[in-house]
Amino acid sequence: MNLKTVNALLAETEDGLMGGLAASDVFSKSSGMSVAGIRSSPKACALFNILCERIGETIKKSGLPVPDYLHQTMLRLGEDGNVMIVVIDLDVKYRWGMAVDCTKAQLGILVSVVIPDTLPRLREALR
Repeated sequence: MNLKTVNALLAETEDGLMGGLAASDVFSKSSGMSVAGIRSSPKACALFNILCERIGETIKKSGLPVPDYLHQTMLRLGEDGNVMIVVIDLDVKYRWGMAVDCTKAQLGILVSVVIPDTLPRLREALR
């Protein structure tokens, strides 16, 4: 793992979201512990790691026509959807979590520019 590159990519993500990134972490799937982050939240990493596992199990049990395995989870929170939680599986060992203030960051920039640009480079840095 190239930790310097991972941290640089997280900083680049923060710039791309124009002040809308509240927190971001790359964390272990096995332990839920952060390996790199901006305004890191160890408790959030551990809890959202468990939540992603539970969402996958729930989808399988529900019988909904959804793929067995989701690589991204996006949750909009609040009455106006002003906060978004994004958790993306990077590989078999790591996830990337973000808390985004949607009053500052545009959703289109997040899903069409920042994530597609950063994701392959972040995956490469973790090899």
